Amino acid sequence: MTPRAPVTPLQGSVSLSTELGEFLNETRIRLLEAIDSEGTLTHAARRVPMSYKAAWDALETMNRQAGKPLVERVTGGRNGGGTLLTEHGRCLVALYRAVNKECQVAIGALVQHLDQGGNAISFRYLLHRQARACALEAAQLDTASPRWPDTPRESSW
Repeated sequence: MTPRAPVTPLQGSVSLSTELGEFLNETRIRLLEAIDSEGTLTHAARRVPMSYKAAWDALETMNRQAGKPLVERVTGGRNGGGTLLTEHGRCLVALYRAVNKECQVAIGALVQHLDQGGNAISFRYLLHRQARACALEAAQLDTASPRWPDTPRESSW
């Protein structure tokens, strides 16, 4: 039997959209995280990196699509003001990171499955089993799961 050529590692990323267009992607999440740590849009844009105008436009688009503000702008003052991530913004970042982590787990499972000679149909079955196991685990951990602000206690994601 001839040895198989090494498989190029698969990569993936999560991009979430609404009917208004792209809402969240890795770059926008990094911008929100940078705003949270830097405290200003100018410093956050430099850290991502992106232009201030691109950061401003992305923030305006995300705020419009989110339904609730993701950031709070503080103007003027002795230290010149700044930009703060709201609780809703933090929850959105956490949700995106959780979805992205599960995406990476699924990609890793796909690579392992294909390396072991599996095919697309059996991989679909494998993902279905993993999704069911995750749903059962989430139901058991309901008391520890993060919640959107103002979400009733009975509701879980």
